[in-house]
Amino acid sequence: MKFNILGGLSLALIAAQFCLAQGGPPPGGPMGGRGGPPPAKQTIDFATAKKIAAAAEAAAIAEKAVVSIAVVDSSGDLVYFQRMDGAAARAVTSAQGKARAALLFGIPTKQLNEAMSSGKPVTVTLTAPAAGANELTTMQGGLPLLKDGKTIAAVGVGGSSPANDEKFAQAGLDALTGGK
Repeated sequence: MKFNILGGLSLALIAAQFCLAQGGPPPGGPMGGRGGPPPAKQTIDFATAKKIAAAAEAAAIAEKAVVSIAVVDSSGDLVYFQRMDGAAARAVTSAQGKARAALLFGIPTKQLNEAMSSGKPVTVTLTAPAAGANELTTMQGGLPLLKDGKTIAAVGVGGSSPANDEKFAQAGLDALTGGK
């Protein structure tokens, strides 16, 4: 689904409206529960998520930064999370929120933040996260992982400057592709 999002609107409200338009949370509660649908297929495995985080961590260490790194699957669920020693507590939710925002909107969070700041629209492809994946952070540092034109996962880094967070996240994705 493609949507044109006007900067300055509440992304949380947009996400909530999208989920409601899709029929709300799955039956049986957020985790599916008895009688609910089977869990969504995990689109990124642990080893791949760990490789992304390791490369992001190496980039952060090279810059003498301490960060948190989150890798989420196509449902917005954490596959791998790492908090470096000394990383701020807020970096934990920031990294996860950036990953989920990049996943939900299918574009880097820098583009979302710039659109909101300037009041300009941005066209996005929404990927509905699972119920309970509430934190969304549009500050720079979240990047989607695309495969065959579809967002299959995302990485978010928090705890350094927004530009550095994105650079570290990009280093993680580059570890999968051998660079840009």
